[in-house]
Amino acid sequence: MPIEFSFTPDQDAFRAAARSFIQKEIAPVVVEMDEKEEFPAASVRRMQEEGYFGIPIPEAYGGLGLGKVGYCIFLEELGKVDASHGVIVGAHTSLAETPLLYYGTEDQKRRWLIPAARGEKLLAFSLTEPGSGSDSGAVRTLAEPRGEGWVLTGNKIYVSNGREAGTIVVLAANDVRLGPNGGVTAFVVDTDVAGFKVGRCEKKMGLHGTSTAELVLDHVELGPECVLGDVGKGFSVAMTSLDVGRVSLGAASLGGIESALHGSLEFSKSRTQFGQPISEYQAIQFKLADMAMRAQALRLLVYHAAAHQDRMGTDPTAWGRRERAEKTREASIVKCLASEWADEVIDEALQIHGGLGYIRGTPIERAYRDARISKIFEGTNEIQRLVISRDLIARGW
Repeated sequence: MPIEFSFTPDQDAFRAAARSFIQKEIAPVVVEMDEKEEFPAASVRRMQEEGYFGIPIPEAYGGLGLGKVGYCIFLEELGKVDASHGVIVGAHTSLAETPLLYYGTEDQKRRWLIPAARGEKLLAFSLTEPGSGSDSGAVRTLAEPRGEGWVLTGNKIYVSNGREAGTIVVLAANDVRLGPNGGVTAFVVDTDVAGFKVGRCEKKMGLHGTSTAELVLDHVELGPECVLGDVGKGFSVAMTSLDVGRVSLGAASLGGIESALHGSLEFSKSRTQFGQPISEYQAIQFKLADMAMRAQALRLLVYHAAAHQDRMGTDPTAWGRRERAEKTREASIVKCLASEWADEVIDEALQIHGGLGYIRGTPIERAYRDARISKIFEGTNEIQRLVISRDLIARGW
């Protein structure tokens, strides 16, 4: 499929508004947030008030109705300033709102999606367990039927927004023998339900503004209205969410690349060594050129994939098998390239800044710590290569 994309005037206007908001409301709090390792509650509240937690959600369900392209625009701009805020928005929107929009009943959308899109409630998504990381189908949190409802028992780990969320999409095993093919179901769990508690919150190398929590489900009783999608089809629910998340992660990584490029360009023109700006040295010029090539290529890939997802719509039953496979391959390519290129570009940016880039609290040092996780979460890059190669073998190029 040809890679073609251009922004509409409305999308350009949205970018300008988002950029202004982020510079005013987000940029001033980032240094203190990172140093104190605190969830940025005040700036998150401001994003919620502006509707930024419902960007791709249709207006009928409380969102801004700007689709995946609008959502990626926001995450790109946010990625230029801070990765923690981007993860908070992404865990809520890509991973939790997406399954509610795509698979939820009208009652579920009214109960959970509309308040989330309006910014009245923070969401999270929980798949990973102590024994199931890359093997995401090996879910051991049990979902046992009881009457018309279910009882959930188990532990989840590495849940972004897990400490602050009011509702969490949880994947649990209705039949561990079946694994991903009929044995996993998605549930919507309000965090004030009996038996639910937040366990340990991890201390991390980066993303200091986010919570990464353990969740404990101790015989949590849920009604039948909490099943999201069909029983046994939870793995498809999760993978659909991750396809959206991987493209939006690419947008956030693009923002990080652009910020590193801009900072390096300005620094290289002002920093002098041996009587001239270091931008005059070919070694630095080649680094800047490599950064720019990655930014340009990634921008095309991200927005091509986002526009493709917008054209597909939000009804999975309407997707053809080939179109679904193409969407998943695109998302994996975007995620893998974006995370690796961001890692490389930010590393080179730190090299250009020299010792200054290694000093704690500088934007480059923070970006260096924050970027590393992108090759791991939302599916490790090793898993992305498996997804891509298996689709190549099955369908060709």
